[in-house]
Amino acid sequence: MKKQLEKLIQMQKLDTIIGGKNILTKELPQQLNSLKQSLKDADETVAATKIEFDENLKDQKLKELDIADNNTKITKYKNQLLTIETNKEYKALNSEINHLEKQNSEIDDELIELMEAEAELKDRLEEEKNTQKDASNELKANEEKLEKEIQEVQKDIEDLKAKRNVLAKDLPRELIRRYAALIKNKNRKAVVFNDKNACSGCGYTIRPQVAIDIKAGNSVVYCESCGRILVTQL
Repeated sequence: MKKQLEKLIQMQKLDTIIGGKNILTKELPQQLNSLKQSLKDADETVAATKIEFDENLKDQKLKELDIADNNTKITKYKNQLLTIETNKEYKALNSEINHLEKQNSEIDDELIELMEAEAELKDRLEEEKNTQKDASNELKANEEKLEKEIQEVQKDIEDLKAKRNVLAKDLPRELIRRYAALIKNKNRKAVVFNDKNACSGCGYTIRPQVAIDIKAGNSVVYCESCGRILVTQL
């Protein structure tokens, strides 16, 4: 029986390590995914700002074309003023010239706003590209390393499970089933020790006779509260 208890203790030690490795199998991919997401977010941000920047330049070009078109009309109308004979026609044409000049003035104001926005967009785009570059470098520096660590952790888990299964091979089937259920349902702690006459798994006070049985090691003793296997020490 003592050999069985010793094997259970060794299995518990292996399962404790496996539990820590299982946490890494979640944390490492999360770290990798976080790096990939950071780069993806940076790419999308740069792309969105680039579209906004290009639209700004496009709007500026269109307004410059509107001003040029108005200036062409203004020149044409001013030349026509020299040939107009009636006062009514003169006033009408001069009014149209004034309207176009006012329109150009308003467009100039809009152009100034667009150019100011262009400068801000340019600065923002530069900052976002730097963030994008940093995210890309961070991923390149860690992607291969993290992928390697993930593979190593998975291999370690497989090796540890193989060692645990070798230990379990000669144990009674019912005992293995109970051990496995405890590992699954009791936070990967199937085997615990007598900690000053208390279960180290749940803190339940161990009766004197039970403590004697644990120390004797002639049988598998279960905690009367949590059902874990109790041993003298791990």
